[in-house]
Amino acid sequence: MRAERLLRLLLHLQTRGQSTVAQLSAALGVSPRTIQRDLEVLSLAGVPVYSIRGRGGGWTILPDYRTRMTGLTPSEVMSVFVGATAHVLADLGLDASSDQAVTKLIASLPEGTRREAEYARQRLLIDHAGWDDRRETPRWLDLCREALWEELRLAIIYADGVEPFEVSPLGLVAKARTWYLVAARTDGRLRTYRLSRLTSATLTRTPFTRPPDFDLATYWTQSQREFQASRPSYPITLKVRDHAVRRFRPTHPMLPAPNGWWILHTDLENPHEACAAVLSQAGAAIVLEPPELITLVREASHQITESH
Repeated sequence: MRAERLLRLLLHLQTRGQSTVAQLSAALGVSPRTIQRDLEVLSLAGVPVYSIRGRGGGWTILPDYRTRMTGLTPSEVMSVFVGATAHVLADLGLDASSDQAVTKLIASLPEGTRREAEYARQRLLIDHAGWDDRRETPRWLDLCREALWEELRLAIIYADGVEPFEVSPLGLVAKARTWYLVAARTDGRLRTYRLSRLTSATLTRTPFTRPPDFDLATYWTQSQREFQASRPSYPITLKVRDHAVRRFRPTHPMLPAPNGWWILHTDLENPHEACAAVLSQAGAAIVLEPPELITLVREASHQITESH
């Protein structure tokens, strides 16, 4: 996150020119102390930023200094400019900034690479939103992001808890239309909290030191593997019509059956979920295994018939 903030600070100075610490603080949404610290980091890294003292002063950068985005391959350019997840940017308040940033980045590319970027943008778009536009309201998102940027602890009440406890926020993850907070507890254990299940969140003034070896992407990948491995498993075998195959996720290669049917193996969480999945196909899915599921589907079918 800090690297992203430093880049935003650098681009702001290049595009907006001389700015006071207060202006930079407002533009980047962080404290003046953080801006001062980031300016020192840029200076130590060799970026020619300097302050102008007195009335009308502020921070600026040498006018002939420009970052250059060179060395990108065509595939790398396309991966950057094909598209962004609009609803995630909107949640973060960065949707308008994203369009401006893309325009600036394209302008900074060499001529040939710029053509590749424009070509990709006009032909490919990745939209992760479903047709059902309902999503969780990220009630605590702004507060969590502030805690992340400022590296301050949060006092939260989670799920059915009563007493608040403190965590050190290390990252925010948007999975589909759900936001998660990755944080370290006071004992050092890492945990993932769904923002919609937070019942309270308060920003403390207690700073924390971010673990130097923590990588958000690595943590998230590992936690997803552990979650999948811990999920209940209920394997079933079905005979499914052509048009209903896409409703299930096969765990083995499907086998063709006569008259437009397929033999399909899949894995659901429990018998009741499996029963509901089969009934939802209105006869286009027939249970072959296990026998208990066959009985469960028959009983549910009779209950539906009697109630109608």
